Order: sequence, then C-alpha cells, then structure tokens
Amino acid sequence: MAAQPAAALSCLVPDPVRSFVEIHAAPESYRAFVGRLSFDASKLPPSVAAAPANATPPAIPAGLSGYQLGPTGFDTPVETAVLLQPSCAGPWCGSLAPGDEVLIFAREEEGQLVVDLEPCPGKVQAAPDAATRDRLAACMRGEACDPAG
Repeated sequence: MAAQPAAALSCLVPDPVRSFVEIHAAPESYRAFVGRLSFDASKLPPSVAAAPANATPPAIPAGLSGYQLGPTGFDTPVETAVLLQPSCAGPWCGSLAPGDEVLIFAREEEGQLVVDLEPCPGKVQAAPDAATRDRLAACMRGEACDPAG
C-alpha cells in the first residue's frame, strides 16, 4: 500500500483587529459583537470530516446574547436571532461550542444576521481581552487600526 500525502489546514493566528480591517473593506455590511451563541451543536458538520465536504452545510438557527461594538466599545446589549453558516475547506469545517464567549463579525443579509463559521477563525474567534476591545472601538471611531505583528 502506497503512503498517502499528508494534508493539513494552515490558518493565520486570529487577530481581531486584522479581521476588523478585512471586514471593513468588504462590500457586505457587518456588525461586531462579543457574546455567547446558543444552538444545537449536533447540527454542525464534524470539524474534520472523513471525506472532503463538497456542499455548503445547511444554516443553523442560533441565539446571540452579548454586546455590539460601537464607537465607545462593546457596550450595547444585544439579544437576537442569528443564522450560523458553517463552511468547509476540504475535510475541515468550521466549528464552535455553544455558550463559549466569542468575538463575532456577523454579516447583514436580507434583514438577518449571518455568522460565517469558517474552518479558520476570522469572523468568529475567542473573545478579545480589554485592550483589544479598546483597539476595536478605536477602529470604529476611524482612529488608527493596525493589526498586531
């Protein structure tokens, strides 16, 4: 039996400010939140599938409880419905545990908030520390918005 080539997904280290800059430049409209998502995790595709996933997995209804980013920080309380849209790159699929505190960049689409759950963290990543939250608020105010590193 011949050896199979090794494959791995290579992701950049998540940087909330870099994600903000990329999303700010996107043609779509986004909103940023820090909070927790509640949803049925059994509806997510496996984070590493046995075979490459060719189709986009179905969207998953979720509830978001947290705070929206504004010019003064993450200080606007939010309780709203969102749609999680998982995607896959080969056998690797976006994953998330319900209840984890996360930073979310949600896309506004046809009156709904859509959270793109990608294999590499970007639009959903670990909740940032206070200093990074302050940097994101500065970005919202149009001040210097330079990614780390």
